Amino acid sequence: MKPGCSLCTCLADAAPLTLVARLARTTVFLNDQQGCRGWCVCVLNEHVEHMDALTTEHQQQVFGEVARVARAIRAVFPASGADGGPPRINYECLGNVTAHVHWHVIPRHADDPTPKAAVWGWDAQALQGHMARAERVALSLRVRAELESPG
Repeated sequence: MKPGCSLCTCLADAAPLTLVARLARTTVFLNDQQGCRGWCVCVLNEHVEHMDALTTEHQQQVFGEVARVARAIRAVFPASGADGGPPRINYECLGNVTAHVHWHVIPRHADDPTPKAAVWGWDAQALQGHMARAERVALSLRVRAELESPG
């Protein structure tokens, strides 16, 4: 853990965010912004600032967990995407704001206001969404159940 790193702080005390699951390589949180319902963040369990600093095997394990989270989100929202299918998933590993490897797993639903653009251009209110705390907890439990289900 690195002192002063906000994601290291979240790993030590998940209270500020809604914990979904602790996996072998990442800890999964429901993002504090829910403009895209089900938006999760997979935070590397140790402080590393760049994906290329990880071994190839470790990178593969991390992305395997990111893909598991995407499958879980798509299972929770089986008919919310364009044409009634599951949502399209965007994957983002940035590090510009917080220099700690983390992946945004962003579902893009049929009611998405800008389906062909990145969410980063949305205004603050659109990014935040409208989800009460109880809804956030219930959603995190649904995603966790999908992550824990065999298959």
